[in-house]
Amino acid sequence: MMRVVPEAGDMTKVALKARAYLPSSGVQSNSDIASVSYADGTLIVLIACSREQNDVSGLKITFPDVDGFRLLDEVDLVRYWNSSDFPCGSHLLEVLTGSWGMEENTLQGFEHTRREWLVVTGNACLSAFCQAEPELAEATWKFQV
Repeated sequence: MMRVVPEAGDMTKVALKARAYLPSSGVQSNSDIASVSYADGTLIVLIACSREQNDVSGLKITFPDVDGFRLLDEVDLVRYWNSSDFPCGSHLLEVLTGSWGMEENTLQGFEHTRREWLVVTGNACLSAFCQAEPELAEATWKFQV
């Protein structure tokens, strides 16, 4: 059986369609993913949203039973930001079509759908495959040099 693999140029035409999972409070250009930890199928992402002297405020997002994840600089995802259906201003999006899940399904010849989430900051971004809704909590910590 032969599979047709799309030309590299076809991936540049990917249009991301997503919905904001969190209210659009704005994503600051200096926000960033402070840490990522993965153990026993659970992925925990800590986002630094603001800093006042040594106090950092942010968000803790826990993905239970994650199937896969990737971390990229926001510049590597510019083709998604340029999509007309990209909701700006939210740190967490649920991807409806397009993005990494569609790319992997196309490249691997899969036909199943994946539930995909996109964590957005002013610096790094993270995509995660997780069927369950993520758990959200506010987080604060001391800045360490």
